[in-house]
Amino acid sequence: MVIVHTVSSLLSYVAFLVACGAGALFLIQERQIKRKRMGILFHHLPSLDQLERVNVLAIGLGFALLTVGLSWGVVGSRLLRGVWWSGDPKEILSATLWVCYCILWLARLRATMRGRRVALLSVLGFALVLFTFLGVSWLVPTWHPSL
Repeated sequence: MVIVHTVSSLLSYVAFLVACGAGALFLIQERQIKRKRMGILFHHLPSLDQLERVNVLAIGLGFALLTVGLSWGVVGSRLLRGVWWSGDPKEILSATLWVCYCILWLARLRATMRGRRVALLSVLGFALVLFTFLGVSWLVPTWHPSL
């Protein structure tokens, strides 16, 4: 149970890292195109469409894996500690992370948000991933083990 929770959560973070990388490359590529300054990276980067596709696929995969990880974490918490939700800071931030990526994924699916906005939110979303994964363990007491 704990293994499924941990592995799927970590894999979701990897998928969000891929989305962040694709988003950052999208922003670099778009900026070069707008300024009409095709730098060294321009000819080595994938097209904006390809970067956006990778970004959206990575967000979808990461969101699905995070959903599995959170679900198994809730069930595991109930079995190990007798409570579904303890209000642990990592639980709160993980739920917040899930809501943020859910909104981003749904907005992209409905085509209400595309391109630069999705790329920028992917980069910002990964900052929340890092804070949830690393920062919270160092700043406040939590049930989750720190690295």
